[in-house]
Amino acid sequence: MPRYVQPSQPAPPWAADVMNLLGINPLRLEILRFLAQNADGGTSGDIGRAVGAGYKTVAWHLRQLESLKAVESGAEGENRQGQRLVYKLRGAAFEDAIMAVQRYVRGS
Repeated sequence: MPRYVQPSQPAPPWAADVMNLLGINPLRLEILRFLAQNADGGTSGDIGRAVGAGYKTVAWHLRQLESLKAVESGAEGENRQGQRLVYKLRGAAFEDAIMAVQRYVRGS
């Protein structure tokens, strides 16, 4: 079983139950929550401080979320190195993902 970095403030019990039910990484959900509540986005360091995780761990999750088109940074390929990247939640990506899960579970 993978070892997850836990956010500094645990989710409310009902949210933790949903995360457990769906197998969602709690830290990744806190990163998405931060971005949803901060329209200007944030760097991996900003987000890490807010959720109580190291910036390298947060940066790894942000790269994964970017590859899934859930977040965007505006940097491509080689331009990434040495830049202070500001990540933002990509439009309706989160709502689209939830709806896709619902459709799949229901068999539609």
